[in-house]
Amino acid sequence: MGLSALDFSEHEHTFLDQFLNISAPLFDKICQHRPDKPSHDLILGLLTKSHQEALDNFQATEPKTAELKAMFSDKIGAEHADKFTELSHDEVTIISTLWFMAQGYTGIDYSYANDHAVEIAEKLNQDTSVETRQEKTELYRNRFMRAYYTGIDFARKESKKNNSSTNLVETIKNGLKRLFGNK
Repeated sequence: MGLSALDFSEHEHTFLDQFLNISAPLFDKICQHRPDKPSHDLILGLLTKSHQEALDNFQATEPKTAELKAMFSDKIGAEHADKFTELSHDEVTIISTLWFMAQGYTGIDYSYANDHAVEIAEKLNQDTSVETRQEKTELYRNRFMRAYYTGIDFARKESKKNNSSTNLVETIKNGLKRLFGNK
């Protein structure tokens, strides 16, 4: 789907590995219960659920986090307070990135994805200073949309690979038919 092409920091890779290890058994169960559905649709469903849970958790804890960050800013200075990151923020960022990749892979409409990318980016930057909020919001939106386009690219590559192997099989069949006189 394009996961290997996404850019994650070392810290984010640690969370990503944990998320994948926790989600894999659940995904296997979902696949067993829904063998009639394509796996990429099931992944999108799982990531949609995970994304919404992460976003709900972030929004529930964000006011207290903002208070803590303000206290740090008062005590140790804004420069050092900006180094403080909260786990639910990272969780939303990473799971959202995966979610956008799955949206691109499954062909979800660009405007839907972009609208959500803007909305999530704004929520992630609510406690950012007014001077840098727009810039940081755009960085997150760009990251999410890069993941979306990565999903699209991998879906196209997979489709071409499947089409070219199908075309090769058809070419061989047609050649054999001509060879044996079955036109």
